[in-house]
Amino acid sequence: MLFPRGGALAFLFTAALPLLAQDSAALRNRLDAHTVLLGSPDEDRLRIDELLGRRTLAGGLIRSPSAASLDSVPNPKAGVSWSFVGPVLDGTWNSQIPYSLNDGALWAGRGLSNRLTAGVRANVGRIQLLIAPELMHVQNRAFALLPSDLPSRSSYASPFHGGPLSADVPIRFGSQPFTVASPGQSAMWVPAGPVDVGIATENQWWGPAIQNALVMSNNAAGIPHAFLRTSHPLHTRAGDFEAKGIAGEITESLYFDDDPGNDHRSLSGVVATFAPAVEPHLTIGATRVVYSPAPRFESVSKHALDALTRWSTSRPDSTHRGSDTFDQLFSLFGRWVFPESGLEFYAEWAHMLPPSSLRDLLIEPQRTQGYTLGMQLAGEVRPNALLRFQAEVTDLEQTAASRAADTLSFYTSRNVPQGYTQRGKVIGAAIGPGASSQLLALDYMPTRWDVGVFVERIRWDNDVYYLQPTGFSWFSHDVTVLAGLRGTTHVFGSELHAEYSVSRRLNFLFQNLRGGYGPQTQNDFYNHTLRVWFAPWASRRAKLSS
Repeated sequence: MLFPRGGALAFLFTAALPLLAQDSAALRNRLDAHTVLLGSPDEDRLRIDELLGRRTLAGGLIRSPSAASLDSVPNPKAGVSWSFVGPVLDGTWNSQIPYSLNDGALWAGRGLSNRLTAGVRANVGRIQLLIAPELMHVQNRAFALLPSDLPSRSSYASPFHGGPLSADVPIRFGSQPFTVASPGQSAMWVPAGPVDVGIATENQWWGPAIQNALVMSNNAAGIPHAFLRTSHPLHTRAGDFEAKGIAGEITESLYFDDDPGNDHRSLSGVVATFAPAVEPHLTIGATRVVYSPAPRFESVSKHALDALTRWSTSRPDSTHRGSDTFDQLFSLFGRWVFPESGLEFYAEWAHMLPPSSLRDLLIEPQRTQGYTLGMQLAGEVRPNALLRFQAEVTDLEQTAASRAADTLSFYTSRNVPQGYTQRGKVIGAAIGPGASSQLLALDYMPTRWDVGVFVERIRWDNDVYYLQPTGFSWFSHDVTVLAGLRGTTHVFGSELHAEYSVSRRLNFLFQNLRGGYGPQTQNDFYNHTLRVWFAPWASRRAKLSS
């Protein structure tokens, strides 16, 4: 649901804060202690518990809010039980240009963007429900926009992503403030022996990455989908297995093209992990997704098993149309935790196309590949106080092709025009098509609060840089460098997390290319970003890692 004018609802966000902060014993007793939202401080603490051996690693690489307490199998004779989820208020303020990573359905444009998430979790016999809708308001202030001149595309669509590198990644989501209500992090499922069967609109995170999961992350809005997942690790003599399969529908943004017949696509995905019995702190896994045009709902159900049944080592040519064409991504990943040292290493390696042969893999292993490498180290520096270091590197950039027809770029497609996106945002790595990033962070973490610093460099959309008609020079890459502070505190039973960063975006949208060669600075922007996460009834969640 979209409201073009959101002033009144934005006021409700502010007016609700005193009510949210009230300390009600009755409400606290009904507060759900299991549901953990993706990207929340709760999730960060749970990962530290895994790192230090305080918590099992099970479920850590196939995550969603509804899966936070899969071990709590309902009793069909227990009738109805329920508890509150949230509420959580989070938001982002950008001073000059948009900066929005892993924000789910919320697009953090210039100005203030905020979201309220709240709901209930319930058991009705064997049926489990998580109802956690989201209400969002985006101020969407104007900035120096480079409009698209691609035929049949919105002026807010990316000016670079047409033809063989097509993708629905708008530069701006319209010109007016807007308010959106969505089902958010909601799900309904029924345990059936070793598996759960259900439907959901919640976000998912597959793999071990902290910022850039390559196939499934919370960067875009949740995908309406049906799912089948293991309800707990399946124990064998060889080790423990976990898996999930989904079939859903992904939707075009309002700011892509003027063709109403291509607004929907099917998505079929599978993910599986294995923790060997000989080394239970090592987990390896694989994912695969296939997406295809699906103009009608029956087309979505028709493609439910595509991730298992449709395979190709080359992108479909232009003779394929409609549901006959598809695109794909697959990845292999692993995470190795050393709890006695508080250390973990992780990696994810993805390809848009599988190698056509061993010879192909040996000659050009980098073709259509992307990867994320990372590590995390945490140790006690004083009683009840940790020092944590994080490092993550992601590279989705492709080798420049000799001919434009040969060019490939992550999350784009020549026959599925919107690419691998949901409502205008990439479903996988937050940095987006053809990008690369390097992240370092250091945090001091006592029991009840933490403070840290982080630095990052992102080179945006670099694959299309080499296709610009005016040529290229080393002065003209679109690059962000940033540094920031972050911290979390608990006050009067509430939790407040904040991140503040200062960044410099060089050659925003490659605009030096259109102005000639040289280090022009009129298209460089200093951007201040403040991100806030506020949970007024967080005391029970805070005990998860105590």
